[in-house]
Amino acid sequence: MIARIFSYLLIVTLFLAVESIVSADDVECPIIADTVLCGHSSEKDMNCGGRGILRVKGYQGVVVYRFDMSALEGQRIEGATLSLYCVSISGDAVGKSFSEGISTIAHDWVEGTGDYTVSDDSATFLWPGGDLGDTWGKDENDGQSRYGQVDVLDVINGNGGSIVNSQPIWDFVVTEWTDIELDAELVQSLVDGEQYGIVIWRDTVGVNLDLAAREQEMFVPKLIVHTGFSRTVDVSGKLVSTWGTLKAMR
Repeated sequence: MIARIFSYLLIVTLFLAVESIVSADDVECPIIADTVLCGHSSEKDMNCGGRGILRVKGYQGVVVYRFDMSALEGQRIEGATLSLYCVSISGDAVGKSFSEGISTIAHDWVEGTGDYTVSDDSATFLWPGGDLGDTWGKDENDGQSRYGQVDVLDVINGNGGSIVNSQPIWDFVVTEWTDIELDAELVQSLVDGEQYGIVIWRDTVGVNLDLAAREQEMFVPKLIVHTGFSRTVDVSGKLVSTWGTLKAMR
């Protein structure tokens, strides 16, 4: 009996000292939009939201993904894993590419359904789409005003308030998946609605990295978020229950 009472007293002490319990969990966030924003002079006004393959090619091909983060509201983010499937690599690299940068995009955008289709209401290299604004922002941030105005490069890769992943470079291999580890800060900004997607891009042209889009059912991009969420404990209620048990033992 004394041992049992001691055990209950220990539980009471723990509840007095700790007001919350922290648990870890993984949450898969479904992809809801993706596109490639093309900066070549003949493609800068075109939308590619309906394409099944998205080409990363320096400023001539900026790939963006958006995931539904609503299931993570109120949770503490510890990081995430973004999994992308490489369809092909061509140009100056054969079979492997390893200089792609990872960041958020700091402006909202409209995916669209185009396949290199001229568009006014969906995202292009120069235009976020719909009623989201006349340009990707007010300020030219990257020092590369190729067409005399702000473009998507001004809101990615650390520009315009976007967030760069602390390990920005990852390897991609043809017909293989690449798992990209994302920083907690970057993912938290997506959960909080402060950023609007994840960007894969290169700082040079010459290498064509083709990644599967969500239109390819076998190779849909995946985002698994690692959380540590706090559950508040009703300390007083636990104490009442515990003391009730102790009294019943007397």
